[in-house]
Amino acid sequence: MNTPEAENNDLYKMRHTLSHVLAAAVTELYPNVKFGIGPAIDNGFYYDIDFGDIKLSDADLPKIEKKMRGIVARKLPMTRREVSKKDALAWAREHQQKYKVELIEDLPADETITFYDLGDIFTDLCKGPHVANTSEVGAFKLVRVAGAYWRGDEKREMLTRIYGVAFATEEELADYLKRQEEAKARDHRKLGKELDLFCFSNLVGSGLPLFTPRGTILRDLLNEFTQSYRINRGYKKVCIPHIANIDLYKTSGHYEKFPEMLQFVSQESGDHLALKPVSCPHHSQIFASSPRSYKDLPIKYLETTMVYRDERKGELGGLSRVRAITQDDSHVFCTEDQIGDIFGELIESAKDLYAKIDMKLRLRLSFRDDKDGYIGTPEMWQKAETAIKEMADKFKMDYFIGIGEAAMYGPKMDFMAVDALGREWQLATVQLDYALPTRFHLEYTDADGSKKTPIMIHCALIGSIERFMSVYLEHTAGWLPLWCAPENVRILTVGDQVNDYVSKITAELDSVVLDEPIKNNKLRYTIDDTTDSLGKKIRRAVDFKIPVIIIVGAKDAKEGIVSLRLRDKEEKIKLSNLAEYIKGV
Repeated sequence: MNTPEAENNDLYKMRHTLSHVLAAAVTELYPNVKFGIGPAIDNGFYYDIDFGDIKLSDADLPKIEKKMRGIVARKLPMTRREVSKKDALAWAREHQQKYKVELIEDLPADETITFYDLGDIFTDLCKGPHVANTSEVGAFKLVRVAGAYWRGDEKREMLTRIYGVAFATEEELADYLKRQEEAKARDHRKLGKELDLFCFSNLVGSGLPLFTPRGTILRDLLNEFTQSYRINRGYKKVCIPHIANIDLYKTSGHYEKFPEMLQFVSQESGDHLALKPVSCPHHSQIFASSPRSYKDLPIKYLETTMVYRDERKGELGGLSRVRAITQDDSHVFCTEDQIGDIFGELIESAKDLYAKIDMKLRLRLSFRDDKDGYIGTPEMWQKAETAIKEMADKFKMDYFIGIGEAAMYGPKMDFMAVDALGREWQLATVQLDYALPTRFHLEYTDADGSKKTPIMIHCALIGSIERFMSVYLEHTAGWLPLWCAPENVRILTVGDQVNDYVSKITAELDSVVLDEPIKNNKLRYTIDDTTDSLGKKIRRAVDFKIPVIIIVGAKDAKEGIVSLRLRDKEEKIKLSNLAEYIKGV
């Protein structure tokens, strides 16, 4: 989302102007195309264009980019002018720009409509702002072609979207492109296949990942890691079904929020059921199942459970966006004066967790905007947002406020994790909720005998396990740390005279238990005793990015040593030191 401040900075103006230059270049190369919208975005710009029967591909981009550079070199001015709605419509119809006609028709009758002229070669409906002339656009490059539904509606026309990137200097552009190449090498979809972690099947369906034995080890360890923080704080495990009566979600408000919920009617009972998109309504009913006293509070539930959302097919991508979402979920029911302690525990947990996986954190306070779709009264929202901000101030968190980023039932703290490439990801979240307890008529008996409504706090420390895995794989480039690598050690034998010595090595490995960051994590190892060459065995182990490779030959056995190969070094140590050495890897 571009803020007014962003729209007035020089880089935004450069990028926005380049979208017009792109459109002008396309017009010269492909007359009679129809234009949608062409905004500036993070790192660059795009334009949505209807090319009719012409099929554009990435191979066409150099030709378009060359034409753009010719236009830029002409130092053409960008001139703003105001027109009436009547004249704007006349222009759009005269030039057969049906998408512009639609945009103009949707504008209020009294709104000031502006056009920008790029020299005398291209005119476009646009609010601006722009640079004065094309000599000021900086460094740019066209990067890819994609499809985009007009106005994001999959029932409307599919347009061709051309993306470009742009920066103030050539050095900044080169640095960005270098990081993008590194990102391609770290793509979790590529790594997931190479490391044999997960796969997809058309028969199973889009957005429904299948995890291999190796991938399941990683999932389980990540889940144990995140939930250990809450177990240590007194959270109790609960378990709920994957379906529920649709009335549960009508009461919570999720029925209106997630109209894509998969619903069906039971042939046996006639009940209207749905696959759960969230777990908090279920947990509310566990709380409601028994009378509660203020002495019982806070009541803390945790559960790792799968929820289902029918995301648009075009938005699905590897593990980043899926339809079956595994959440490290937790919910606390507490009194108002307990909110500070609960938030404090969760903030400290998030800070410690991300420090242990070497990711920096920033905090976003996600508040509501003026749009519909939120539940609860304005008074509830004001109270909750004030409380959230007070918590951030109390714990001296560096934060910024994101308007319109709130959950439907309350504001939240979103922890933004920064990966090795400097990219920011919203993963952990702590949410304050006054609305759901009220909608479900939850109550407890206070010290004076009166009935009170508890406060509900939602928390996920890594969020979606699938999405977290995608981020963590790319953050580490697939070189997972020892504690969560599906295979910690692989032993490579040289010759068949070392079997007895390999048994001594495995006895040492069996004694290794990793206690950080989770307890009782036994070492996982395999033995490659095939007749393949040592070089082939090493390549195979390195391709799997195994943290520790042990090479065992007759000389090693005779001298009582082990030859170790790690990602960044090789060394030999005594067998008696192996267990302690591996704990320090």
